[in-house]
Amino acid sequence: MRLTIKEKTKVTQLVAIFRYLKNITEIVNINFSTDQLYIQGLDSSHACLVEIKIMADWFDSYTSDTLTLGVSCGILFKVIDCWKEKQEITLEYDSDDMDRLCINFKGEGTLTKDFALPLLDIDTDILEIPESEYQVDLAMASNLFNELISEMAIFNDTIKFNCNEDSVSLSANGEAGEMKTIINNDDIEELAIEEDFELDVNISTSYVVKTCAFHKLNPVVYIHCSNDRPVKIHYSLGDDDSIESTSYVRFFIATKIDD
Repeated sequence: MRLTIKEKTKVTQLVAIFRYLKNITEIVNINFSTDQLYIQGLDSSHACLVEIKIMADWFDSYTSDTLTLGVSCGILFKVIDCWKEKQEITLEYDSDDMDRLCINFKGEGTLTKDFALPLLDIDTDILEIPESEYQVDLAMASNLFNELISEMAIFNDTIKFNCNEDSVSLSANGEAGEMKTIINNDDIEELAIEEDFELDVNISTSYVVKTCAFHKLNPVVYIHCSNDRPVKIHYSLGDDDSIESTSYVRFFIATKIDD
């Protein structure tokens, strides 16, 4: 297996993925096939699932057979923290050296760096995630969503998300006080809602904060909600900010039940 990414925006996206993955899960299997890289991981409480799919044509070069490599997200973070601007990234695995994943950083005017990560034997199944229709589909600027969630986190460990045909609002209420915001129509990129439907869900603030750490992956974040299923948060990769992008990072967060 050998893959290389050189284009600046995509390198930055890959760095962000590997940098913040440790916030969701400690260890993960990276699944390679002839046409894609795929990662799926659960947090320790099984309330937040991350799914990453990057198609082969997203990379500058990609060659791989079908294989699975288990890695520590903490060690991966430490390696990625050594990356410098203007460096391209190469991941390589040699079947003759089966106990490590090699990562290379190189770029004009920078020192070339080579790393070898020990591989882990992680016994976990890939969960089937059926494509579902949601009652609310919302798209907005990812930096604005990140800003709002960071502010909401001051007040409570739960964020209430309310949406109907007239308004979209977020609120948090706790001992420190209360915050509520109604998102302006001008700040909404897209909104589709089932007729006469009222969304009223509670989401763990900490999990949404962790997903917002990935907000620089794309200027637009897609948020999909129903009252009876996990909230889906989607970032498209590459130059395509469409929900139809075949390369993406997305999260599924279990909603909280009112006491």
